[in-house]
Amino acid sequence: MRTHPLIHALSTAGCIAGLGLGLAACGGGGDEDSLPVEAGYQGQHVGTVEFADDDNSEVVKLLPDGTRAVLVASKTRKVTLLGVSPAGLTEIRSANLFPEDVSESELTHIDFDSQARFAVVTRTKPITDGDGMLTDCQGSLVFVDVSDSDTFGAVLAEVEVGPNPDAVDISPNDGWVVSADEQDAYSKCDIDGVTPSVTVIELPGADPTAARVRATIELATGDEEAVREPEQIIFARDNDTVAATLQDSHEVLIFSVAAVLDGAGADPITVDGNGLNIVRLPDRADGAEPWPDGLNVFTDDQGVERLIVTGEFNDTLHTLALDGSVIGSVTITEDVVPSDFPRVSDPDENAPFRPDSVATFTYDGLAYGAVSLKHSGAVGVWDLSDPADIYPVSMIKVGANEGASNTEESTLGCEGISAHDSGLIITANEDESSASLVAPLQ
Repeated sequence: MRTHPLIHALSTAGCIAGLGLGLAACGGGGDEDSLPVEAGYQGQHVGTVEFADDDNSEVVKLLPDGTRAVLVASKTRKVTLLGVSPAGLTEIRSANLFPEDVSESELTHIDFDSQARFAVVTRTKPITDGDGMLTDCQGSLVFVDVSDSDTFGAVLAEVEVGPNPDAVDISPNDGWVVSADEQDAYSKCDIDGVTPSVTVIELPGADPTAARVRATIELATGDEEAVREPEQIIFARDNDTVAATLQDSHEVLIFSVAAVLDGAGADPITVDGNGLNIVRLPDRADGAEPWPDGLNVFTDDQGVERLIVTGEFNDTLHTLALDGSVIGSVTITEDVVPSDFPRVSDPDENAPFRPDSVATFTYDGLAYGAVSLKHSGAVGVWDLSDPADIYPVSMIKVGANEGASNTEESTLGCEGISAHDSGLIITANEDESSASLVAPLQ
């Protein structure tokens, strides 16, 4: 059995140094207090930039070169271009989208093309009657310019998709876009006749103005079943395989774009998603259900592409093959999160740490997953080299003004997360309305 470096670090008395974990040998310098030589990625909190309280800075994504990022403020519909370096974050320019819109419309997620020419942003579009009552839930994908700071945020195109889209991803070859049209039936859109979906959009010539919907994958469920609402969505590197978390039914949807469109003509088609490959994630050993949220792809130490999924409400991480078979599941426990970090202390709480989103990166030749721990206001980094035996290597507290003790839920609201192969990690802290940067310890 391997000695997991972070667990080893936590077991050595007084051996958690500063902003990362396991950074030094303490307690007298004997061999028993030293970390293994191959301790893996170690991160430190470099700094946090705060924004207006009402921004709800919820989502962040690094551009491909890792020197810039875009922060999305959902409720104010603002996108902010940030400069990124190992020394910290700098605000370059902001743009408010659709300032004339007086509805409760929000921007909820973002992705970029491979050459950083444009971004695609999800936009929820609630429809109300004259009395202000919600009558419909719509959504769109908004393509905006990110190619230059002077034109940053200019709207290039807008494409209608399903209800309340919550996530979007562009294929690695820039030819396709998929959106997770959540609906959010349990809180924002409990309306008969509205169905969650996944929208498949073709992007000829990587041109946003040529974007066209090719398929709507509907995820209707019976009255007695949990609604299959897609939460997060991602393309595999083959530009064809797509995976999406279905949070309320504890499932992952996996499909092939080519198979969905097989035999389809030029007109958009509608597909029954319940006939596609849908995998139920395992419950925790004590029966707690996962409620999957974050999702990403990574390549293991055998060169095989895999999926990693966060179980938001039972503190679990799951690795899957691209066919949906579950490879491994681990639980985030007290022995891997520093005792002074916030957490929910209620013994009936199934997720004291609450892993929300996950970003993957390769550093020094190894695959890692950076996970936002919402209840702890922290980033946890796991070594993903062996998908059957993933383990934590670093825990980093983020944020500017944590207001919680180690027995309370963090006040930061750490949700969105992005990572780059340089080892830089950036988080969006919704409740604090801030962005934090983590860099490798030098």
